Amino acid sequence: MERGTAHRGRVQAQGGGVEKSCPWAQKTPLTRDEGQQKVDTLEGGLTSKEKEGREEAFRQVRDYIDRVARAGGVDAPVSKTFPNRSRERSNIRLDIEVITGRAFVPDSK
Repeated sequence: MERGTAHRGRVQAQGGGVEKSCPWAQKTPLTRDEGQQKVDTLEGGLTSKEKEGREEAFRQVRDYIDRVARAGGVDAPVSKTFPNRSRERSNIRLDIEVITGRAFVPDSK
């Protein structure tokens, strides 16, 4: 592993013809606030139609990041899928992958 990128992962929108992601690769663990910013950046990069089927998934992802930050963060590997449960048999979802290192650690105040 290359020095300087010990902590890597991504938040991604999948399904419905969409495959967009917001990755990170950095020396220090991704904080809760940085994780929420990645989610905001991903959401901002989607069209209104692409966002439409993912409102529930975005809420789930933001709640997950807050919850794990309160518990001290997560260690790789993590691969979590957040489907839009209200749409039966839909492949529209958001995914979080922590590939190496740690992520969603509490912000230092």
